[in-house]
Amino acid sequence: MLKNLEHHEHAEHMAHGHGHGDEGGHSKGEHNSQMAALLVAVLAAGLAITEQGARHAEIRVQQNAIFAADTWSQYQAKSTRGTFSKDLGDLMSALGPAEPAVMERRAKVMESLKRDQERFENDPKDGKKAIAKRAEEFEHERDHSLEQTHAYHNGAAAMELGIVLSTASAITKSRMLVRIALGLGIVGFILAVLAYVAPEYGAL
Repeated sequence: MLKNLEHHEHAEHMAHGHGHGDEGGHSKGEHNSQMAALLVAVLAAGLAITEQGARHAEIRVQQNAIFAADTWSQYQAKSTRGTFSKDLGDLMSALGPAEPAVMERRAKVMESLKRDQERFENDPKDGKKAIAKRAEEFEHERDHSLEQTHAYHNGAAAMELGIVLSTASAITKSRMLVRIALGLGIVGFILAVLAYVAPEYGAL
């Protein structure tokens, strides 16, 4: 009878120990799921902000591309008018002597053509040099926004992968997947910040 009692107590002790082990495992799994869910929420918020930044950058790319094309068209028009004024002045200067009144009018026209040519080239607001500078600035802004777009998309891709792995870790209870997802999320946030401050590094 004493032996039966000892066996009974030993069985209870074993059962009690297994119960604590299951509870500990369940607690760890629940904690892992909570961490994965929190990481998904954070990455989803970061992804939304990053995609919004990418959309704004794409809009700026289109706008500056249009502005640059229009400005270069204006430059081409100024160049054409300047060339026409120069050619017409050269043609008139090649004409032979005429009556004094005609010569005087010819000189005035040639002087006007010369002023027009100078204005087309060097006017501080509407001359070819000023127009070319504006067009190059628009092109620079376009290229900058294009690099921002690439950097934002790279960051968004890293965050999306992080969300996928976080979701998988919540199902599989894998801590390794949570760590990888966290690493991808950090990379995504870094790329998103670079897209704003230094897109040439985030667009690689």
